[in-house]
Amino acid sequence: MELNYINALLISFVPLFIAYIWYHQNSPLLRWSGENGIHSLSSLGAIRILVAFLLSFSIVFGYMNLVIHQMGFYELFLTDILQGDLEAKRVADEFLAKYGQKHRHFGHGCFHGAINAVVFAVPFIGFFALLERRDYRFFFLHFSYWLFTSMVIGGLIAAFV
Repeated sequence: MELNYINALLISFVPLFIAYIWYHQNSPLLRWSGENGIHSLSSLGAIRILVAFLLSFSIVFGYMNLVIHQMGFYELFLTDILQGDLEAKRVADEFLAKYGQKHRHFGHGCFHGAINAVVFAVPFIGFFALLERRDYRFFFLHFSYWLFTSMVIGGLIAAFV
């Protein structure tokens, strides 16, 4: 199964780009939420932006396993293929030749991105909102960012990786 890792690298810039717009100091979302302590990405500095990119890169690679169903199928046979089992390689190649592009479109990736946002972002953001005694606007500001970003990332992964 061939994956386009260059596109995965490029998709890693998407969370940074969306965050730059979402958390911009003139964003109506920030005014609505009353969050004054959030700064734009341009004020972070080069090292923190590099760390943010590396975190985005890890999110994209994690999402690849959750969005591209064919990776899970191929992983069933990977150990046998690596040990030289030609039958396992033949079965995996035949299946992927027939079904390799199934569910590989933007809409399906958006669907999985939304699921990932609910499963991963809600617990983390909710936990920190409770821990820091924030109101519902804090939760919705950050959750809506992750919901939108996850949907875009999932869609791009399904369509282009």
